[in-house]
Formats: sequence, structure tokens, C-alpha cells
Amino acid sequence: MSGSNTFLFIEGAYYITIVIVYITILGLCIFKTDWIIDKLQLDKGYNDERFEFNIHRSTILKIVVMVIGGLLIADSFPLFCQQLLAYFQQSNTLVYKKFTDSPISKYIVFYLLKTFIGFFMLTCSRMIVNYIELKRKKADLETAV
Repeated sequence: MSGSNTFLFIEGAYYITIVIVYITILGLCIFKTDWIIDKLQLDKGYNDERFEFNIHRSTILKIVVMVIGGLLIADSFPLFCQQLLAYFQQSNTLVYKKFTDSPISKYIVFYLLKTFIGFFMLTCSRMIVNYIELKRKKADLETAV
């Protein structure tokens, strides 16, 4: 083997070893949680105190809707800005005369809509939660009848 092939082999073996270690740790954390708790003695020396949260279902739903809306904005707004910048750079070359002719225009519209949906979820979370609760109550009434 030449020097570069040996380096590639060692680098590949290193990456494969890291992937195997990550998969093993992930498998232990997901499927062998009782074994990890026993080995690390995580349940020793604690009193059995129960934590009770008296949070209404609609409050939890509102928090979840707001978090999802924030994640949508955090995911889509930078991509929207990136695609918009790429479109303006492309429009300077005069390759596409109209906005709809550009292949980037579809992504701009998609990321803009995704950003607006995230903004709507953040600002109108109470209305979304009320809609979810209304649907739940209707489903409960239909199953009860």
C-alpha cells in the first residue's frame, strides 16, 4: 500500500469505529436504560418524591404550538434569505427575465410560506389551541354517543 492508501484505510477505520461506538451508545440509551440505571446506581439514595404539575392541557398545547412555530421560523427564515440573495445575484446576470421563470422562485415561495406559518403559529397560538380543543371535544362527543 502506498502512503495515501494507508492513510485512507486508517481514516476509514477510524470513522467506522466512531460510528459503531455511537450506535452502541445510542442502543444502550434507548433499549437498555434499566441496565444503565443499575450500573450507574442512579436510583440509589433518593427519596421517592413525586413531582406533580397541575398544568392545564391547553397551556401545554399552547407552549407546544409556539415551540413548533419558533422552530419553523428558525429553520425557514435563513433559507428564505439565502434563496432570495441567490435570486438577486442571479437576476443581475439577466438569465431569467421573470420571477416565475427562475428555478429558485419555487424555493423562495416555499420558505416564505413556511416562515409565515411559523409566525402564525407563534402569534395566534391561542386560536390554534382553541381549534384543537374544539376538535377534541367534538370527537369526545361522537365517541360518547
